[in-house]
Amino acid sequence: MKISQHSLWTLFFVSPILIADPFEDSDLDLNALMEMDVQVTSAMKRAQSAFDTASSIYVLSKEQISKSGANSVPEALKMVPGLIVRQLDNNQWAISSRGVASRFSSKLLVMIDGQSLYTPKFAAVYWESLNVPLYDIERIEVIRGQGGLLWGSNANNGVINIITKNSIDTRGGYVNATTGSQLNLDANLRYGGDISNIGSYRVYGHIKNSNASKKGIFLTPSDTAKQHSFGIRADFTPNDEWSGLFQGDVTKSELGQNYRGVIDDTNVNMSFSGDVERTDSRIMARLENRMSPDANQMLQLSWFRQDGNQEFINENFESIDIDYQMNFIYESLQLDWGLSYRYSKISFDDSLFLESDKDLDNLQQFGGLIQAQYNIIPDTLDFIIGTKFDHNDLTGWENQPSARLVYKPLENHLVWSAVSRSVRTPTLIEFNDDYKVDGTTVLEALGTSTGVKAIDEYTIATYLNGNDKVDSENYVSYELGYRFNDDYWSVDFSAFHTDAENIAVISSNTNPAQFLPALGLFQAGLFQQAAQALTSTRIDLDVVSVGETTTDGFDVVLAWQIMDKLSTELGYSYTKITYDLPSGTVPTIGFDSTNRQIFTKVNYSLEDHNIFATLRVENSDAYVSDNYTTLDLTWNYQITPTWSTAFSGKNLFAGSHIEYANTSETYTLPNYIDESISFSITANF
Repeated sequence: MKISQHSLWTLFFVSPILIADPFEDSDLDLNALMEMDVQVTSAMKRAQSAFDTASSIYVLSKEQISKSGANSVPEALKMVPGLIVRQLDNNQWAISSRGVASRFSSKLLVMIDGQSLYTPKFAAVYWESLNVPLYDIERIEVIRGQGGLLWGSNANNGVINIITKNSIDTRGGYVNATTGSQLNLDANLRYGGDISNIGSYRVYGHIKNSNASKKGIFLTPSDTAKQHSFGIRADFTPNDEWSGLFQGDVTKSELGQNYRGVIDDTNVNMSFSGDVERTDSRIMARLENRMSPDANQMLQLSWFRQDGNQEFINENFESIDIDYQMNFIYESLQLDWGLSYRYSKISFDDSLFLESDKDLDNLQQFGGLIQAQYNIIPDTLDFIIGTKFDHNDLTGWENQPSARLVYKPLENHLVWSAVSRSVRTPTLIEFNDDYKVDGTTVLEALGTSTGVKAIDEYTIATYLNGNDKVDSENYVSYELGYRFNDDYWSVDFSAFHTDAENIAVISSNTNPAQFLPALGLFQAGLFQQAAQALTSTRIDLDVVSVGETTTDGFDVVLAWQIMDKLSTELGYSYTKITYDLPSGTVPTIGFDSTNRQIFTKVNYSLEDHNIFATLRVENSDAYVSDNYTTLDLTWNYQITPTWSTAFSGKNLFAGSHIEYANTSETYTLPNYIDESISFSITANF
């Protein structure tokens, strides 16, 4: 592994400084840091100890989030070891796990309280408009690896489930304001109370105004952000058998961004700036019933809408989800089963470089899951088997089975293994749309010179065409993990191997024969006719399901309670991706690459003061950028029981750097990421 000498000195220099003195913090001991003792729901779709979970799971606690100085969910996710979090500019992010992250990462499922944010057009998450109040997050559960059995298609590389707090825990008032070198104002207001004796509620609002980056790659940065949102949540518990919740929010965002796209007759990707206006609205209601001491059921209804208007692209997306699940225990058997239905409505105006072949304005998906966990040896050996079966309008029925084994030889040791299959259904871009991409010169298309410079250098209109014959991508993963948890330290290790087939790639057959008429006209001296022939020539690239990939890697996280008032965490992740492509094809996103990450986290407190630090050393050849080391450092001070303040430095040590430089991607143009500082003040009453 090639890690710079500067990065290694940084790693060993920072840790001793931060752990020099004891601290006092009763709510963030080792177990809270590693979160091995908490109950999680994302891995089994029912409450289970994170330590006993047969998957590579990491839980980011509310204590870590509040002490980190993060101002958004993507910033908070930088604290998750093994997760790829790359910042494109001051409002765009590329986030993934066990794969190559991109602006539109299609293999990572993101949810809020189990409500999917998946959009079938790009299969992406608009991180810049995802606005969940960090002070209302209970925890963020991150599964590195497949989650298709429980959550369905497009959870191939991981699942991120943002769990918000019950409103009974947010009664009273909360006010927070943050400002800094890149942030003019980030202000939050929340108030909660009781609903008679059967429930509780909270209402909250948020405004944000941030500055642009200092330096761009090709253009002056325009990545400012203006955002405001409003939300409400209510929880009800009328008796011991029934409980329910209702929540909703709306966020309006005005974002400046730099783009690359083909917007004129030159047929070449051009850099330009523009604004995007987005409105994200979300409603979710859940009803839970404890039928008996051994059985419970849940019904969840949710609605999600996104409206986006930006340069040359207008889109509207709306989805309705209905999920029902039942869990029960009979002697040594735990059985979970459920049904799901999703209706998606997509409205996407044709633009200068995007048009649809078919009139697909809605999609339906329905299916079910069944999962059984049998305790073969009491408290020692469990076997878990199940499958998720779904039907979608693009590829029909899909089946995603999984088998897992959990062995617990001693109370604080656990070994788990898993074999699972998951699918990624095609996006509408791949299935239905024609996308104008960076043009191809005649020289590039032929692979040899025509002998006529004017023809060689001519850029031909080039389209990436969707293909309604494209198949779902199939992933088969083999995983092995080990966990140990003691009073003072713990370790979590997982290794994986994934074989994938039917990977969507681009067929690059440019049909050289189509240029011969223009060449003949040019050689005959008919220059105007030759130019006209080239102008009417078009290169069509097709999406085809013929690629294969192999992904290998491992993650290890070590947490150590050095003393009563000091916690630290050290992690290392390694992922290698290898493509096996037929001749004449290229990947849609990514290429053969290796990703390495060193990660350390330190929490140190003394009386009313706290220092929280996260250091990441990123070494990867997947993003056309230099390796970099960043430190996020926050000092927290509890002035009184009501008032507190915090001072943060972010992206320290890295200087002005590029984290993502794949500028060949249409509609993606990153900026340099700078070091920044911020100051915040908070009141709880």
